[in-house]
Amino acid sequence: MSWKQKIGYFLVGLAFLGLIALYALEFYYFKRTFGIRTMSLVAAGIGAVVGVLMGAALSRKAEDAVDRIQVFLFFIVLSAGFSPLLASLSNRLLSPYPVKWEGVQFFEEKPYISERFGVMKGEKVKPRGYNLFFMREGKLLRIDNRLPLPGKPQRGDTLQIPVRKGLWGVEWVGAWP
Repeated sequence: MSWKQKIGYFLVGLAFLGLIALYALEFYYFKRTFGIRTMSLVAAGIGAVVGVLMGAALSRKAEDAVDRIQVFLFFIVLSAGFSPLLASLSNRLLSPYPVKWEGVQFFEEKPYISERFGVMKGEKVKPRGYNLFFMREGKLLRIDNRLPLPGKPQRGDTLQIPVRKGLWGVEWVGAWP
């Protein structure tokens, strides 16, 4: 194997690790998007179709049936797996719509603790984030918040949240100023 091939494989592996890290960072925004399930399922379906087309085109170069199946499945799984990330990033970052402040009915705010290796007995821990529950259009919804709400809102209070429509029409909650 030549040095150029080794460097190429190294760069492909590095790009794959970067995509995984980007996926991990995007989970915060998944928790702040209304209708993320539907958008992710549609994106995965479209990704699977794209994977079938790519797999069909590239599996022809394989030497035997086993290699063809491996190439085919590789592209289906890879494109179906990473298409929800692409859909979420493009929905959020390429949105042409402005932020609109929407009044919702506050329900509850709960802090949560998330430590990688657990909490030791007697250790004082700070909340990692806050789950904000509110009523929007007659539905109880939850979003993840890194900071607590200012003041102490009571259940039933009207809360203004920054909602932004994304590129694909899926709304998400932006950051508070």
